[in-house]
Amino acid sequence: MALDYQVSLESLVAANHIQDARLLWVGQVLTIPRTDSSVTQPASSPASPSSAPPPQRNTVVPRPRTRPFGNSSVTPTWIAVEGEVLQSTLALEELHSLVTSMTPDELLSWFQLIFGEDIPRAAIQRLRSAVLNGALPPPRVVIVRDELDGHPAAYHAPSRSILISRGLVLQARSDNNEAWKLLMCLIEEFGHHLDRLLRTHYSSVGGDALLDEGARVAYALIDFGYSRGQQRREFARYTTARGPVALEVEFADMTAAVQRFLNASDQREDARSGDLEYFGAGRGSGREGSFGHESIEDSLKEASFTLPERNAVYFGNWLRDHSQLVDPKLVRKKGARVDARLSRESITRIVDVMAREKFGNESRFRVNTQRLGVYRNEEHIDNPNGITDARAIDPAFRGACQAEELAINSLRMKNFIRTGGLSGGRPPRTHRVKDGETLDSIARANGLTWQALARHNFGTDVKDEVSRQLYTKVGCRKRTADGRSYIFTSQDSPGLIQIPGATGDLVPEASYSAFHYMSTQLRTAVKLGRTDDGLRHFGHALHTLEDFFSHTNFVELMLIQLGAWVEPWVPAQGAKAGDASSLVLTSGQFGGLDTMASLILGIAESMQKEQACIPGETSSLTEILLIILEDQGYTESHDMLGGLSKWWNGLEKAYPTLATLSCETVGMAMRSLKAGIGGIVQSAGNLLDDAQTVFLSDRSSTNPTHTQLAKDHDDHPLHALAATLAAGAVLDVGKAIQRAWTGKSTADDVVLTASHYFLHPAWIDPHGNVGWMKDRVQAWIPGHREAIARMGAKGWAEEWTKQASRHIQELKERATRLMKGSR
Repeated sequence: MALDYQVSLESLVAANHIQDARLLWVGQVLTIPRTDSSVTQPASSPASPSSAPPPQRNTVVPRPRTRPFGNSSVTPTWIAVEGEVLQSTLALEELHSLVTSMTPDELLSWFQLIFGEDIPRAAIQRLRSAVLNGALPPPRVVIVRDELDGHPAAYHAPSRSILISRGLVLQARSDNNEAWKLLMCLIEEFGHHLDRLLRTHYSSVGGDALLDEGARVAYALIDFGYSRGQQRREFARYTTARGPVALEVEFADMTAAVQRFLNASDQREDARSGDLEYFGAGRGSGREGSFGHESIEDSLKEASFTLPERNAVYFGNWLRDHSQLVDPKLVRKKGARVDARLSRESITRIVDVMAREKFGNESRFRVNTQRLGVYRNEEHIDNPNGITDARAIDPAFRGACQAEELAINSLRMKNFIRTGGLSGGRPPRTHRVKDGETLDSIARANGLTWQALARHNFGTDVKDEVSRQLYTKVGCRKRTADGRSYIFTSQDSPGLIQIPGATGDLVPEASYSAFHYMSTQLRTAVKLGRTDDGLRHFGHALHTLEDFFSHTNFVELMLIQLGAWVEPWVPAQGAKAGDASSLVLTSGQFGGLDTMASLILGIAESMQKEQACIPGETSSLTEILLIILEDQGYTESHDMLGGLSKWWNGLEKAYPTLATLSCETVGMAMRSLKAGIGGIVQSAGNLLDDAQTVFLSDRSSTNPTHTQLAKDHDDHPLHALAATLAAGAVLDVGKAIQRAWTGKSTADDVVLTASHYFLHPAWIDPHGNVGWMKDRVQAWIPGHREAIARMGAKGWAEEWTKQASRHIQELKERATRLMKGSR
């Protein structure tokens, strides 16, 4: 951490409970050691498209799961920017205004609602006195050089410091949206500071508030003088060697800022890592190496996509994720008797509420049945094995899985991933030279010139340099008659020439394949242009492209192709490290079931948690409840609660103690539905358990489960590597569609660019357009030998399946708790 003249070494030692010898100085940077479990992020590779930066971290806090590799030492560091100061008293001023407007009893209720009922009454009274007397210990504000795990700000509890990235401060000087973001950062981290004071300064209760107390405090203090008729307000002073600069916000953008930075999901999710509590608007989970669809698409910034355009693209991607809620196990057939399932229309309306909470109440972000669709395995590259005909429930669902979809084609992948391939295409290969062959004769036999073959192997077609490398790299010794080149012999050692692959032309694709879906969405996006609709369809396509890396065994096969053997999740068939060409590219089955269970459990649990209600917020949970009540036929309860909700939330902010009663009302009305949802999740968990057992018992199977194979979550050792490859692919296709939108290329060109990534690793030319992926993986291998050894061990499939089973068991236990809570 950064030091200033007010901080003594002794105070930091005491605050962090560490020995002097463990403090490590690096220039002006002080690192505070801690232990954390994380997945190491591979270093950036210059070979990736335009050196795409690694994606920032995911906004969603990952579920807690046991790490497969135990603990590793991680040292969080940040570098203070010398000679620059950021000062702000706005949060304290607004808190003072709030404290003076409440009676002591009202303040007690409010503080316990925000920070938790474990906060002692005496601690709140002491904090109240300190605020009124001007004696509240202020937090230190430190400008740091870089973002913190992808977040623009964080609170470091031991030193009571608010850390703000310099980039955000600079942008806030001229951009009102960024100014609001900086203001929200300062207020939210001040909320974390208050929680720290209540738990360690004014009491010894310790711990941390259950939800994100910082975001909830910021929401409560959001007025900032707007009700007093102000049009703009100074909220901070930024001082450099050139003097102070006032930072201001215009109230015209306040509503959008609240929706963007302080929505209900931000208030429920407390992103943190060790002693750092992050600002919720970042892309991080608070854990190293955690990535999701939104953070992967941050790479589009390098392809000249603006922030609003990236939001529109991500909305399309987000829709595909949440279409998995419209699953046959959860959807009630139209006209059928009301049961624990919901109508397709009701689920769509619930997702619309979630979208408004996530993206804001704009028409371009509204959800309807056409935009959301239903669960289709091809959109996520889920293995269709085991899918039954659900068209009787809704015609939009697919029919039963056909044997043709599971067949293995000439591309060495399952047909449900890609069928058509490329006419005239061939994979790159290694040629062993024979007596009498020359570079020219080998080139002509493969439709190349000797110059092209020389450039592919040696990076040059200058004859003298080619001759030198034929001698040093290929081991040639027999010269031509003129003595200027070489003739190959079978004794040359190593005697190997690399033949480049040929991409060929795209041929028709089966309508059920994932590649067909992605191609269709890309073509639609090109046709619609750089519009909201075009960007949304582009997001649909990118969802599938990104899932290629996280849902299939592509990364495993790439490692094997490069000489690092790991479990391929398909029969080995004599394959060995260095040649993965005989191994099948596949993905996991029941992926939609896993996601549906997690999503619906999350919604139900949010509704049953009284502490999830936020005073003064127009509750999205109440909106969802009203939809469910209407769907289930509780007309009278719906009408009563619907009428109350119009004025109840306004009262909550004025009288915070009413929030608890509101939440209890919501919880009571939900009890009739919990048992049904819990039963659906229990059934899904049992099916996943059985499928994993069947796969492990059948060594000839090429159909693992999604839970076994997927790398979506950051406890998988290949999660960060898969996300890095996906980010590079997204950037490449993003540049291609930008060219198409400006008339410099066609939709076919965009699809062809994407097709280069939908290949078996053995088909990827190391010197071709996507050869950078091999360079990236090759660079990753040396630093991860231990992980590779474990993934290549004989019992890895069983070991990881046990790990994945813990996730399934967790879902079932949560379902059981949900059902018990309904009694």
